[in-house]
Amino acid sequence: MKTNFYEQPLATNPGLLKQINVARLLELLRCHAPMTRAELARATGLTRSTVTVITAELIGAGLVQESGEIIPNSGGGRPGVGLKLNPEGAFFIGAAIEVEHLTVVEMNLAARTVTRIQEPLKGSTDPETVLNQLVELISRVRQASPLNQQRLRGVGLTVQGTLNLEGVVICAPFLNWYGVDLRQYLESHIDLPLFVDNDANAAALAEVYLSSAMPSTSLLYILINKGMGAGIIIDNRVFRGANGTAGEVGSLLIDPGKTSCDRQRDLGELVGKEALLNRYQERRGEATDFNSLVERLAQGEPAAQAIVQEWAEILGRGLISLASTLNPEQVLIGGPLTVLFPYVKDRLNAMLRDCMPRHGKSGFFSNPKARFDISVFGEDASAIGGAVLVYQSLFRVPDLVLLGGDIR
Repeated sequence: MKTNFYEQPLATNPGLLKQINVARLLELLRCHAPMTRAELARATGLTRSTVTVITAELIGAGLVQESGEIIPNSGGGRPGVGLKLNPEGAFFIGAAIEVEHLTVVEMNLAARTVTRIQEPLKGSTDPETVLNQLVELISRVRQASPLNQQRLRGVGLTVQGTLNLEGVVICAPFLNWYGVDLRQYLESHIDLPLFVDNDANAAALAEVYLSSAMPSTSLLYILINKGMGAGIIIDNRVFRGANGTAGEVGSLLIDPGKTSCDRQRDLGELVGKEALLNRYQERRGEATDFNSLVERLAQGEPAAQAIVQEWAEILGRGLISLASTLNPEQVLIGGPLTVLFPYVKDRLNAMLRDCMPRHGKSGFFSNPKARFDISVFGEDASAIGGAVLVYQSLFRVPDLVLLGGDIR
């Protein structure tokens, strides 16, 4: 089955053809550059003259440049000059509203972060206070790269919480936000196109578009901070469910088992940062912060080691249930708690292997190399994901039925 965008049959609306063809060529160059014009024509089925016209326009717009390489023609004709994306051809701002801080990054067309600012929330989590602080940070990022201003494509904003398709925060309990219209507020303060999504969805998209380990066409991305959410990728697209709120896996009820005498609770309650710190305090009789816990873990403190292994046991059971249900090609874990992964990866993957016979080696468990792994983007995954919300708009045409279809 053909899954690559540039290989799929085109919609038949003539007014869309150029927009579609531009996106197809850019996607090819994103994934396979350098490529000659002849190679682009063969890969897309477009005529050589059409490719020549479109690539000339893309070069004129600064999005594409000649690589300087002379590439032999596999079809037997004359060699051609390679084309590639111009790293300075476009820039994308990503912003993440997180539980304790704001992060804003600027990314270029080569997907390299060129500017980054992170700042703690200024006390109050009142929406207007937080959004004013965010607008200020975005302005500072823009001022740090004044030459990039004309090529800024937009701002992508992510939030830990449940959002609808219109960019309204339905529920962000860690911020105590309910019914906050992000789009309405920010569009009156930022003179750029705005893209808004849940943090886990955006982080999952970042893996699809930017990870060197791609492509997984289906991915379960688990983001853990104070709570837990998931970005679900199916056929390289975010699965959003009926009203855009799919992925709230922190609501999954789970039995803590031998690791706790607690009642059955939400998975997010059991594996979030606060739950981890609370269990440590119960064990040691003293409070600590997360960074101190990690330091004690690195020093081999028995209480820290025991608490983190118990945390891994609960997390592992949740991940196995989700992997069994969704059958992704890959399961990744992201967020600030990934610093614990070196201490628990063996336990998590041993739990996974132990489950394989019970599941009949079917679905996710049929791959003998199946494992749980961590995101390559670390604590900036949500902000980078925000930039990717804008970045991806260059490479695909939204709301298009590509298989001989029409506009929805």
